[in-house]
Amino acid sequence: MVNYNHKKKKTNIIGWPATQLIFRLLMVLILFSLSRWLIYLFNTEFFHHLTLSEAAKLYVIGLRFDLVVIAYANMPMILYYCLPFKFIYNRVLQKIVGIYYVFVNAVIIILNMVDVIYFRFIGKRMTSELFQFLGNSDENIGAILSQVVVDYWYMLILIVLFVMVLVVVSKHTHLNAEKAVQDSRWHFVQWMSLIVFGALTPVAARGGLQNKPVNMSTALRYTDSQNSPIVLNTPFTIVKSSTSHGLTERHYFDPEEMDFSPIHYSTQAQRFVTDSLGFQPNLVYIVLESFGQEMISYYNPSRRYPLTPFMDSLLEQSLTFDGRANGRRSIEALPSLFSGLPSLMDVDFSSSPYFDNKVEGLGTVLKAHGYNTSMFHGGNNGTMNFDVYAHNTGFDRYFGRNEYNNDDDFDGRWGIFDGPFMRYCLRQIDKETQPFATVIYTLSSHHPYTLPKGFELPAESYLWSGFEKTVYYTDCALRDFFAEAASKPWFDSTLFVITADHANTEHYLPEYSNIWGMYSIPIAFYMPSRISPNRCDELAQQIDLNLSILALLGVNDTVFSFGRNVFDTISNPFSIAYINQTYQYSDGQYLLQSDGDNTIGIFNLMNDRQLNDNLIDRIQCEDLARKMKEYIQEYNNRFINNQLFVDKEAMYEQAKDTLYFQPDFGEVAPE
Repeated sequence: MVNYNHKKKKTNIIGWPATQLIFRLLMVLILFSLSRWLIYLFNTEFFHHLTLSEAAKLYVIGLRFDLVVIAYANMPMILYYCLPFKFIYNRVLQKIVGIYYVFVNAVIIILNMVDVIYFRFIGKRMTSELFQFLGNSDENIGAILSQVVVDYWYMLILIVLFVMVLVVVSKHTHLNAEKAVQDSRWHFVQWMSLIVFGALTPVAARGGLQNKPVNMSTALRYTDSQNSPIVLNTPFTIVKSSTSHGLTERHYFDPEEMDFSPIHYSTQAQRFVTDSLGFQPNLVYIVLESFGQEMISYYNPSRRYPLTPFMDSLLEQSLTFDGRANGRRSIEALPSLFSGLPSLMDVDFSSSPYFDNKVEGLGTVLKAHGYNTSMFHGGNNGTMNFDVYAHNTGFDRYFGRNEYNNDDDFDGRWGIFDGPFMRYCLRQIDKETQPFATVIYTLSSHHPYTLPKGFELPAESYLWSGFEKTVYYTDCALRDFFAEAASKPWFDSTLFVITADHANTEHYLPEYSNIWGMYSIPIAFYMPSRISPNRCDELAQQIDLNLSILALLGVNDTVFSFGRNVFDTISNPFSIAYINQTYQYSDGQYLLQSDGDNTIGIFNLMNDRQLNDNLIDRIQCEDLARKMKEYIQEYNNRFINNQLFVDKEAMYEQAKDTLYFQPDFGEVAPE
């Protein structure tokens, strides 16, 4: 007899593919969002103005951008788990999907983790420039990464823990085939899962139902530029920057309405200098690695301990300004320092679509006036394309590590120690025919912050960080360089310019731990026979230096630069930078922040150096907003149309016909 009284077996809902998929995605969201949150927890000095509740609010907002990355990264797995076919229970296929789940999500989490440390160096999330760096065989990538692992070992432990969680989740969410596979309810649930996830995944991938997918600038709707790294995540910024099509032409004003032009028809010194030269000076242009104002007691007399005693004394004998960098990395510095081109794009100039544009530089002008030009850098030839850019901007001779043969003076990981490197520079300068123009780019104060064996630090140095020790070492190397250079016959007829490629990455004072203070660098001109010591509180930026140097050297020419001549009596001080999809423009009193079209922040720098009080609802600064828009229009349109130089032949021909030079951008030739 057949027994019809048996109970029907219940389907295990926990084992359904949709349930397992939700669990997998939820764990990725938790881990990925936690890895994004670490950028706040490990860099609180940069976000010191935020309360914990405000930071938590930004963390929640950032989930929208996390979902974009998670949706894209996990689309194949989502599709697999929603298929209404029993082959999804195949063990081999499940193993492949499990490996995919762990690998892909480990990659996006690790990118966030890496940026936790890298953020303190550049003040923003990484972009697609990462791939160019990794693809450059001259960057000593293996040695650099190994040292990073040693210095930041705790991040490696966190990465291992996060990946282990992914492995455990993958192992416990394998699908187990049951009789329910033949059940109509199973097929119904799978088809519904396919429909629901098929609809939700594209919505998550584009960041919502709005007309356009979210991008990096979307974060600025929720917070200001300084806080946007908390909202964004690194895979998102890398992908979005890699799909960027470059700059967009701007037409805020008609050409006849424009006041700003990057073409300068005269480079003369009218202030801060003696009346006449009587000789053709040489130039030694010293660019110090990572030397922000914060590390220099001359700018901060109350510093907890002096790291730069020699530089302090040198600046006391120089003409100094309130210096500003136009970028946050070394690769952004060269176009600013030599060609007057600020970094106002999501990628650096050499990674942009405009790298093949014709560009002139300081060396180009000096060569035309009889100067012998050279550049020295202690890194490998090819590092960040320094040698290429040096040659393209008129520096005939480039001396990198490849020309330096004493391996005892090389730290084995990054470059030549500053002490022997600067002695080598002196020996090479002695061989130059005057007038010469030489750039010396130091290196020791770059990570991994190593010192030569036998170098003695002062007794109080046990409190110093590795970076501070290398700053002190470079100051000593600079002292020895000037001591020996002073005995050279060319010393008294040489202009020395001292600046930095960018500011320091470690911050101790709150006025430097923000997106204004982190651009603070020294700018000084030393030439006792030509310049009297003077501490000028005006802004001066890297893009001002090519024009200003030409003026001091007595080279009067027509020059292309987005900066100004600080020795001109009619030029107005200003500073411009771009970070986190935000333009920053300042006249020294107010700082204006804009997304290019709309003003999003106004700060009074005289009273609020920490940028705690946004005045956007109280004042407008329309004059600053107009100047910035003129600047952006000239910058974008000239980059796009390959007009980053002065076409002197065309200018001469047009002058004969009384035509304006390059009228599309509002430039009118002088009478």
